[in-house]
Amino acid sequence: MSYFIRTVLGDIEPRKLGWCQCHEHIFLKKGKALEMSKALCMDDFEKSVQELMDYRNCGGVSLVDAQPTYSGRIAENLIEASLQTKVNIIASTGFHKHAFYYEDSPIFTMSEEKLTELFISEIADGMLRTDGDRAKGCAGIIKVAVDRGGIGATKNYEKLFNAAIQASRETGAEILAHFEPDTDVFQLLRKMEQAHLPAGRLIACHLDRARIDEQYHKEVAKAGAFLEYDTINRLKYVSNENEIRLILKMLESGVEDRLLLSLDTTNERLRAYGGNMGLDYILTDFSMMLKNHGVREETLKKIMISNAAKALSIECKE
Repeated sequence: MSYFIRTVLGDIEPRKLGWCQCHEHIFLKKGKALEMSKALCMDDFEKSVQELMDYRNCGGVSLVDAQPTYSGRIAENLIEASLQTKVNIIASTGFHKHAFYYEDSPIFTMSEEKLTELFISEIADGMLRTDGDRAKGCAGIIKVAVDRGGIGATKNYEKLFNAAIQASRETGAEILAHFEPDTDVFQLLRKMEQAHLPAGRLIACHLDRARIDEQYHKEVAKAGAFLEYDTINRLKYVSNENEIRLILKMLESGVEDRLLLSLDTTNERLRAYGGNMGLDYILTDFSMMLKNHGVREETLKKIMISNAAKALSIECKE
């Protein structure tokens, strides 16, 4: 049995993934998200490339860009930036919260069948560019968003989740799930189970700010899903001290095989855009904080390299 990871420049072997942050935002064009928050726009190519270069120079090798189609993703920039910086970028298809789309977005008008075809084609044939043409680079993961009210909050959400799950079944790509506060990971896991998708096909994001419940996190991890913590240095949500305490609790509970770390970046957090840190923050600062609290280098590498490779790997079909 063999596996690969699909990047915007082509497939790589999992052993070549290296240090990988599994939930970032490198490019985000002006649109509905910017109307909601001035932090939600990163459309300066040179500034984003500078962030990637700094990340690469500090030891970063790969990352996941979590912006899905029709919600501000700039596929052509991801491809060119990866070419220039040599950072492996795993791009997202799928969907985000409805609030990030205008009312005439195709995610509201397309049928479940057409959405399934779209998600599969973006992984198999190439992503849609901002001009609507097909790029040569493919997505390698399927983003979904569990909004308040859960996966069945509206009929449109039901349609989108059905399409995403079917696309994961067909392609083998992982599901990267945004969770709003107090939403339930197990609701999505049950729906995946009904479709014969294993829990290990899910990366559950934001629980370190959306549902801060250590016992619940342990149950999610022991069910087989990956816990992706990305509230590092987002002090308006959680202090770094409390973030470290949560990570230590998970390590003590024996679920280190299910942990991933990232930053979930915005322009307010990226140094090149005038923010207070950079894409390299885990490498330059947070890693040392963890080590000062007793986390071993080999454990950190397991989380950032080995776990990420397992989470992002797609089984080769014979």
